[in-house]
Amino acid sequence: MIFELWKKPPIDIYIKVYIFNITNAEEFLKGGAKLKVEEIGPYVYQEFLENENITWHENGTISFIPVRKIVYIPEMSVSNPEDDWIEVPNIAMLGFFSTIHNAGFFVNYPLTSLTNVLQSKPILHLSVHEYLWGYEDPLIRLASGILPNYIDFGKLGLLDRMYDEGKNVVLMNIKKNKNMTEEEGRYLSIELYNGNRGLSYWGYREGEETHIRSQNTVCNRIKGSTEGELFPTRIDKHAVFRIYRKPLCRPVPIVFKEEVLQNGLNSYLYSMPDNFLDPPDQNPDNACYCRNKDKCLKKGLSDLTPCYYRIPTAMSLPHFLNGDPSLVEDIDGVNPDPEKHSTRVIVEPTTGIPMKVNSKMQINLVIHPTSYNPRIKPFSNMVIPLFWSEMVIDNISDDLMLLIRLGVQIGPIGQTVIIWLLAIAGMVIFMLLVPVMFSIINQQQQQQQQQQETMQTENRRNSDDLRIPLNYGQYATIHILPAVQKITSKTDLFS
Repeated sequence: MIFELWKKPPIDIYIKVYIFNITNAEEFLKGGAKLKVEEIGPYVYQEFLENENITWHENGTISFIPVRKIVYIPEMSVSNPEDDWIEVPNIAMLGFFSTIHNAGFFVNYPLTSLTNVLQSKPILHLSVHEYLWGYEDPLIRLASGILPNYIDFGKLGLLDRMYDEGKNVVLMNIKKNKNMTEEEGRYLSIELYNGNRGLSYWGYREGEETHIRSQNTVCNRIKGSTEGELFPTRIDKHAVFRIYRKPLCRPVPIVFKEEVLQNGLNSYLYSMPDNFLDPPDQNPDNACYCRNKDKCLKKGLSDLTPCYYRIPTAMSLPHFLNGDPSLVEDIDGVNPDPEKHSTRVIVEPTTGIPMKVNSKMQINLVIHPTSYNPRIKPFSNMVIPLFWSEMVIDNISDDLMLLIRLGVQIGPIGQTVIIWLLAIAGMVIFMLLVPVMFSIINQQQQQQQQQQETMQTENRRNSDDLRIPLNYGQYATIHILPAVQKITSKTDLFS
């Protein structure tokens, strides 16, 4: 049953997307005005997952290829994404100049002239659908023509790039270790991802001594993490789970917070740790995500640059929740709310099935200090929110809910009832057998007595002394000679 649930999860997974629309584009580009944004959405898509090419291995692992498809759900969306128009940053242009901000005048100036010739604009007027699933841009066309092996797409779209994962081969452990708090050998944990135990772009190095290499840490290790569709059975609340999906660019930890009641079942609530996005000086586990040791990203940001064509991007919680105060102060319209923007994962601990999920993440464009292109100078040294998404599992199907209740509630009660019924039946049978046992014992004793009497009788018959009854109740004992001797005289006869 668990295998079938994992192979093709019968769970409705929805992706809710909220976009930051720029409301004062002209004033901001002129300089002097603070960037203003408004959140619009949600635009809702349903995600379908199926694990394909499943192969079982003798060492207690299975390999598979996860395949995800996404479908637009109009009845759950705020409006039609093809009809809604927005003002958004030109990711290609701004990201390109942010990447080369340290390249110097002789690199920046010709490229600035090139963007002027191509008539690239720092803020674009697009439909929501184009922004999410691909829009044409002169720089993208140029880059795909010059570097076709690196830029293998003609349109740039946020969700389009995130869901273009390709075919990834995952090797998963299906053995169970005794201590669930240890990631090594944890049930349903990733052993290899595309043949690797870690992320090379964060410094992980394979080799015979990978476990002792100083650059191989929990920061860049995939082994031991999980894809998050299904958790181990009989969860230990002290265990920390790291969820890895390729678009996240890194494993994301979740920790136990409290016990809650979900759909009438005792469940565990997990969330991201408070120091999840702290810089290395506050959280050493994030050391490898700081590629520039002299200047790491601010608190509340995690670098995604190596995963998205070297465009300087960063992950955060929605509206820069728990981030550096300057991230919120630089932009109007950003309002972090712990109740609205925190991640919550509720898991039934006996089966490991997620009962309710609200996983939230924001993607931002990081603009490093630029001084060579006056058209993008207003964005200099800013972190611009692009959109945030929420992965939602709200309702468990009735069939799956019945299976969970059978395993968690009805099953244990039925087991207890059966145990008591068997115990009572055993006692009744024992009480009925007691008289039978005593009867058998009596019969055996009588048989033993009869056997003893028979043996005594036989012994008397075989005895050397024979008693012969006489008159008046008297007996005479005759000694039978043990051997017949030859009588040769009267003396011998009467001696």
